[in-house]
Amino acid sequence: MTAFVKIKELDHMVYKALRNIGYSDDDAKIMTRVMMHAEIHGNNQGISKLYRPQDMGFNPKAGPLKFENETPQSVVVNGNQRSGMVALSTAVDKVVAKARATKFAIAGTYNTYTSTGMLAYYASTVAEAGLIAIVMAGSPEMVAPVGGKQAVFGTNPICFAIPGPKEGPLILDMATAAATLFGTISYKASGKPLPPGVAIDKHGNPTTDPSLALEGAFLAFGGYKGAGLALIVELLTQVLSGGAIPGGGGPEAHVGTGRKWREKSWSNTVIAIDPALLMAPDRFKARVQEVCNHVKNSGPRVTLPGELEIKRRDENLKAGGLNIAKGLFDNIQALANTKAKL
Repeated sequence: MTAFVKIKELDHMVYKALRNIGYSDDDAKIMTRVMMHAEIHGNNQGISKLYRPQDMGFNPKAGPLKFENETPQSVVVNGNQRSGMVALSTAVDKVVAKARATKFAIAGTYNTYTSTGMLAYYASTVAEAGLIAIVMAGSPEMVAPVGGKQAVFGTNPICFAIPGPKEGPLILDMATAAATLFGTISYKASGKPLPPGVAIDKHGNPTTDPSLALEGAFLAFGGYKGAGLALIVELLTQVLSGGAIPGGGGPEAHVGTGRKWREKSWSNTVIAIDPALLMAPDRFKARVQEVCNHVKNSGPRVTLPGELEIKRRDENLKAGGLNIAKGLFDNIQALANTKAKL
């Protein structure tokens, strides 16, 4: 069962819910933009994050962001327990400014413990500045390696954005897991089972029950290849950017437990590259467009990365509203009307 909600109404409702959770005006505005971008594009990293307000991880003792190890080409953003979306948005702004000046920049974030949401939001910001973007997000223990039953990796998404196509940057945004936390929460909210082969329960048995999956672990997509990519993202985010790393003893880790959950320090890494380092930007963009055209023309059903999301965005903007699962809508409406008790 769903409810049709006008986009402007939902935008205001999400903002009010975040304010009632405790976020400042500025932080709530950033977080609303990130979540609504995902929702309008049909991505499950949107407002499902408000289904359980405790998942937003508001910390009344959080402090201002700190900039560490800063150089003309790099910076580490210490999130100081603020929202992951706020920390990564700030890192993206820093990287774009640095890459415009030096042609290459990298930034990391750590010391946050909330989701950064749809990485395409951040990557598109970099690519719209004419820069190539690579954005990676580390996250706490949720994914078991191939052959394991214990969660070790995060869902560890990675996103690439390439400027050039006339429709906007080409964006590939993918989790390295076969399921995601908030995607699974969305299944639970709508009362639907998970697809087979994406999760295990706490005993290591395959399950399609979202509730049991949330007590167990997700699986990497594509077996060994997905697990290998998850490890690389783990090393380039949690390790490189200074966040908590898996291990450290203690009981077996499942969704919601483990060292990264306990230490509450998740990391992101964003890289911006000016194509002018290797060739004239206009020539690069023209060549990107030529390759994309050739790929599209190679068959009647070929879809480029991000194309379906653009189609959903255009349809939703034309309709002026979104169909939201009734349980999720009711939760957000309640949050928007009363201060949350976390």
